[in-house]
Amino acid sequence: MTDKPNVGIEFASGRLAELLDVLERMAAGDTRLRLTISDRHDELDALAHGINVLVGELGWATARIVEAHEERAVVAERANNSKNVFLRNVSHEIRTPITAMLGFAGLLASNELAPDKRSQLVGRLEANGRATLALLDDLLDLARLDAQKLVLDPQPVSVIELAQEVFSSLEIDSRGKGLEMRVAAAHEALGALCTDRNRLRQILINLVANAIKFTPAGRVGLELSATRDADEERWTIDVTDTGIGIAPDRHSSLFEPFEQVNASIPKVYGGNGLGLALSRRLAEQLGGSLTLLRSVPGEGTAFRLIVRPLPAAADARSTDAAPARDAYSVEGLHILLAEDHRDLHLATRELLEQSGASVESAFDGREAVAKAMSATFDVVLMDLRMPQMNGLEATQALRTQGYAVPIVALTADPAALWRAEAMEAGCDACLSKPFSFEDVVGSIRASSRAAKLTNA
Repeated sequence: MTDKPNVGIEFASGRLAELLDVLERMAAGDTRLRLTISDRHDELDALAHGINVLVGELGWATARIVEAHEERAVVAERANNSKNVFLRNVSHEIRTPITAMLGFAGLLASNELAPDKRSQLVGRLEANGRATLALLDDLLDLARLDAQKLVLDPQPVSVIELAQEVFSSLEIDSRGKGLEMRVAAAHEALGALCTDRNRLRQILINLVANAIKFTPAGRVGLELSATRDADEERWTIDVTDTGIGIAPDRHSSLFEPFEQVNASIPKVYGGNGLGLALSRRLAEQLGGSLTLLRSVPGEGTAFRLIVRPLPAAADARSTDAAPARDAYSVEGLHILLAEDHRDLHLATRELLEQSGASVESAFDGREAVAKAMSATFDVVLMDLRMPQMNGLEATQALRTQGYAVPIVALTADPAALWRAEAMEAGCDACLSKPFSFEDVVGSIRASSRAAKLTNA
């Protein structure tokens, strides 16, 4: 009888040693091990059972973590590959027109070109520059949309007039193919829609340009309709063509950025594949949607754009408030041009002087303030980002001193991002770079303080 306790103690000690050994191996990472359960059903068995359950759950959780980590690694690799493809495509789409522009510039430096050839090269140089700018604008817009920083400028817009303007701007492309271009509008769509005119135009330009591009012969149409009831006002714009159509297997990925680069569309049609992706995102910002209505290879395609009215901006303007641009002139005006980028300064000054204006230069904000206060000008063109003192600070300094001459802000950002701050600082208008001569003169003319212009 005296040996039984010793036997029990030895048994228990052996089980404890086994338990500790297995636990050490489990702690080393082997979650497949399990502790032995005896038929005694004592406290050690209960402890072993609890540890086995705990280790089993730990093993299951570890396996899930490993799987999730592997899945994340796969997703990260795919995202990285997509990013690399995206960057390569962006590089290709930017480098190609820049290479062409550098080549054209080299050719234009030659004195051996005939006038007609020189004119042709100038046209191609401008076209490639605009194509590069359009790509950069699209990329920036996508980035702003992703960051939820896209600023809209809702104003009353005549959609039918905007549609006709879009068709007119693309007339050269359509005429070269002999395409029939048709705009049709239901009676309800002849009024004004409160929306961002530039963004709606951006969408329509892309859709109509694509339709022309992929239609070798036939017609391109734009159909407008509007529905209004107690709950909703909705404008529908269908852009149709009789072109090459889109293969069914591409429909689901049609609105992905750069989709066209790897698609089966012949490279002869060109394009960077960003337009539809951006247009859909912009349509959503305008309270609507952009969808592929139908497309049949060899028969044509139809896209449907839906937009809804946006709340009007506080300074909503009438669509016919601005005078016709072809009546503009700067002849005889004395203009202060404050712009620190030397090449842009030179180009703008030359353009204004060739049109009959006299131009004084300033290359930073402090110089602009000093020159504005020391001479008489009809208008100041003020870049917003300059050294020493930026354009907003310079404008505020001038207005504080009672300076009443019109000031037009110039910015490389969308004007909508800066308009409120520019106006608050004392500017009369805000222009985005790149701007045309008509844009500059239109902004000068629109200023209510330009006494000489209003009397011209």
